[in-house]
Amino acid sequence: MTAPTFVSDLAIVLCVAAAISVVMRLLKQSTVVGYLLAGLVVGPYIPVPLFAEPHRVESMAEFGVLLVMFAIGLEFRVRRFLHVLPTSGLTAVLQMSFLFWCGLSMGLFLDWSTTEAVFLGAAVCISSTMVVSKVFDQRPVAASVREFVFGVLVIQDLAAVVLIAVVTGVASGQGLAAGELATTLGRLAVVLVALVVGGMLFIPRLVRLSARLGSPEILVVVVTGLCFGIAVLAEGLGYSVALGAFVAGVLVAESGEEKAVEPLIRPLRDVFAAIFFVSIGMTVDPMAAASLLPQSLLLVGIVILAQFVSVSVAGVVSGNGLGRSLSAGLSLGQIGEFSFIMAGIGIAAGIVRGELRSMLVTTAILTAFTTPLLFGRSEQLGRWVGSRLPGRVSHLLGVYERWFEAWRRGMGSESARSPIRRAVRVILVDSAVLAGIAVAAVLARKEVWDLVVDTLPLSEDAAGWVLAGGWTLLATPFVISLLRNTGLLAGLVSRSVVTSAEAEVRPATPLLQGTYRVLVWLGVLLGVGGPVSAILRPVTGATPAIVVVGLLAAVAFSMLRGKGDVERGFRSQAQRVANLLARQAASGTQGGRTEPKPIPGFDLVFGVAIRPESLVVGKTLIDLNLRALTGATVVAIRRSNQNVLLPTGREALQAGDVLGIAGTEEAIRRANELLSST
Repeated sequence: MTAPTFVSDLAIVLCVAAAISVVMRLLKQSTVVGYLLAGLVVGPYIPVPLFAEPHRVESMAEFGVLLVMFAIGLEFRVRRFLHVLPTSGLTAVLQMSFLFWCGLSMGLFLDWSTTEAVFLGAAVCISSTMVVSKVFDQRPVAASVREFVFGVLVIQDLAAVVLIAVVTGVASGQGLAAGELATTLGRLAVVLVALVVGGMLFIPRLVRLSARLGSPEILVVVVTGLCFGIAVLAEGLGYSVALGAFVAGVLVAESGEEKAVEPLIRPLRDVFAAIFFVSIGMTVDPMAAASLLPQSLLLVGIVILAQFVSVSVAGVVSGNGLGRSLSAGLSLGQIGEFSFIMAGIGIAAGIVRGELRSMLVTTAILTAFTTPLLFGRSEQLGRWVGSRLPGRVSHLLGVYERWFEAWRRGMGSESARSPIRRAVRVILVDSAVLAGIAVAAVLARKEVWDLVVDTLPLSEDAAGWVLAGGWTLLATPFVISLLRNTGLLAGLVSRSVVTSAEAEVRPATPLLQGTYRVLVWLGVLLGVGGPVSAILRPVTGATPAIVVVGLLAAVAFSMLRGKGDVERGFRSQAQRVANLLARQAASGTQGGRTEPKPIPGFDLVFGVAIRPESLVVGKTLIDLNLRALTGATVVAIRRSNQNVLLPTGREALQAGDVLGIAGTEEAIRRANELLSST
């Protein structure tokens, strides 16, 4: 009998993967699950007459890593990154920080070493672009939700590239000490700048020249050669081949030919990505995975719950709205391709236990099953939460969301936008400096302690106080600047929000400004406190930062809920809207209309009539899930016998009702389409 070869291994892997992935597709599950299960079938641990040699498959799987990273680089453009940053930046930062903190805390709880816990935290903080894409392909998704979720994934991908470089440095023996980490990051920055600047001189030109030849064959050979060549160059510089492939993708994308390259690369990427996931499944011993099931289930719970909480909270604070944030939180509840890449680096270096891979595979399989199930319930969840949200909070968040959307579309005045941009830039710089000081204070504590004790004739207690005072003195100017600029930003945003919606909320303007200040302070608190807590967790072994952040966030939410007089202000303006709707009805300007009519004096409020033949007659706003689906808010309902002010959502709509709906033009258009459906 002929000895097994690469060809026979490839045939076994692809045939089994194809069969199981077809079954998964018919079951409307992610094909990634099928590939992992195929790895179990062809691996060495299950006694079936199908076996592929693990080392040869692992060699082929590296092609999958390179091509996946290259494809991610193709999709990464600086312009796109800047576009999604205002929408998804805070959410991605908080989500990654919280997941890293949770994963690392779990590792320490399991008595793993700090290094192993760091790898676990890094592995669980990245979601799966492939799983999310498959889920979105299988069910209709609002464009705003899709843009928000993929914005978070873009930022995650960029952060994952940095994490891969860091864990590669740790795996090479540099450890977690301050000096080594600073050297690793500094060297990474230099290498990335050199690769990008050097590559920009000729790679985009080469790709454009290849594209002008009109030969897809030449183009795919050129870009694939660039992918592998730069990957080998990065490996020679001491970094992973994945980093080099990502940089190659970025450079090819800068040629402007990424739309021509991507369809050519996709089939090759899909084939070798399948082999990559099969190779991961082959390394898992089912018996060992079963013995680790309690730890894996704990990890699954952490991933799903932490993703949901962090994305939902950060999404609301960053103005993405309740429905969109809840949907995003449920769609991102899984681990991604980068998780296996980072775990593989640590396991190959011998500094991370092999059971991490088994836990990650089990988690990936279970979360790939749960993601479509949970995301399919996002509308029901949004309806349930919306029905129980206090009216004042719902309407406050509605105005806040509409302001953010208008702001992102460039509808604010430049005189208002420029000071806000300056305040945000200063806050980002202050936050980065404070994070650096906090990290240095912990990572370099031994070196600084020895310096103080050797230099000054002090007791240990006195030296401790001197050291603490020195770090505090160093941080104080940046803390003062951060607080001052956060206060400035809170004032600018609150005034801008209230001014843009002043026709809706004029009687409660001072109270509303205070409420929106709370939201801005909460956003800065989470955006700064989350990453600092995550950074400090590996070296402190304690949780003071996250506890403080949590307590302050709870206080902020209690302040938000406590603005009771704000509801009276909204109710007063809702009465004005209802009166104006009544005048329109009396004058006949609304009757028979099929398009929303602006309400005089209210820039963001429109009147929408419910026609007798509409399918929404007899249904409640909760049944329709109008806010989550459209982003619009019903301020008042005018009907023949009564006015319904600030409806709770439980009121059944009647033929002839005229709804006063607040929202952007796009939200109003979607709401009108939903309410006019026949």
